[in-house]
Amino acid sequence: MRGKFWVFEGMDGAGKSTQAKLLFDKLAAAGRNPIHVREPGTTALGESLREMLLSADRDDWHQRSEALLFFAARNELLRQQICPALDSGNDVICDRFTPSTVAYQAKEPSDFDFIFGIHQLVVGQNAQPDGVIIFDCEPETSYHRVCEAGSTDGFENRGIAFQRKVRSNYKEFSKRFPETTLVVDCENRSIDDIHQQVCAWIEHRRDV
Repeated sequence: MRGKFWVFEGMDGAGKSTQAKLLFDKLAAAGRNPIHVREPGTTALGESLREMLLSADRDDWHQRSEALLFFAARNELLRQQICPALDSGNDVICDRFTPSTVAYQAKEPSDFDFIFGIHQLVVGQNAQPDGVIIFDCEPETSYHRVCEAGSTDGFENRGIAFQRKVRSNYKEFSKRFPETTLVVDCENRSIDDIHQQVCAWIEHRRDV
């Protein structure tokens, strides 16, 4: 049986990494033998591109140049980690995937088609996520939590207006793919409450 592919998305500070770890533990306990990967990262190429793309000191590149670099990391992650795991029957939890490229690199309407076009070429039909979970919070909440942690990167340093655009793009993604996307309201909710919602939705998607 082929494994399931779950993508965790959202602005930094929304709690997606915490929820990914909780789901990983639950799937492991259920014998699903999950792997947890991150984008960009996990592979040698991905980690190198991550350091370059997230640097707070780098130049401001064109959004499509950034998108192409993210897809280079994505292609390597698919080849080395995601596809072999799925083919072996293991579930995959991926911290960011193509929805992040939509959220952070789609500055203009035409960028959506550009990104989705590359997605089809790189990801194809055999590695489409079974479910995308977007952990949603107010941009101000995200920015405050990240700044409080003292770990802002090149994207977070672009300010509140940029974070609002990111959130808007996530909402646009969810409208385009409503059947496979869950938007989770993370404002003023407990970690366990959110975890239960995520698990219930994933069990539903597993049976689809």
